Amino acid sequence: MRLSSSRAIILHPLVAPVGGALSPEARIVAEWLRSLSPCNVIAAEPLSLLDFTCDENVHVVLSFLDGPSLCSARSVCRSWHSMSNDDNLWLNLCLQEFHVSPEHLTSQPESYQKLYQFACRSLKTLLRDYLHEQCLINLQKSLRIPRAAAMTLIESRATM
Repeated sequence: MRLSSSRAIILHPLVAPVGGALSPEARIVAEWLRSLSPCNVIAAEPLSLLDFTCDENVHVVLSFLDGPSLCSARSVCRSWHSMSNDDNLWLNLCLQEFHVSPEHLTSQPESYQKLYQFACRSLKTLLRDYLHEQCLINLQKSLRIPRAAAMTLIESRATM
């Protein structure tokens, strides 16, 4: 049994046949489509992915971020900026990263975001001071010089 190799052309109902005349039904539809021209449509703002997500989902996503990432997320849009100011997000960060809870504090902070910033700055200062001290000890041991001379070396190096 041999299959036929003929091909059929399927025409859309709005496409004019070879003679060029539209059927009455197709003419009515074509006129209706022309009446819906783009110039009659009011241009709307383009939608983004954020327009299709609810605030609760965004809040859950923000709760998984660390401090620097949460600060970066603030610059995405106004909505994320206001959501990232939620004190619960910053309280959770204080608990996770620094193990600071409201029970450990003598007074309530202005905001947990400011408490988080203070803790970050304090940790950086503590680390810098520790490394500075280790540098002094290493200089004293390796060069066998007094502490004052080692401090002078470090200070002269810092001004360069």
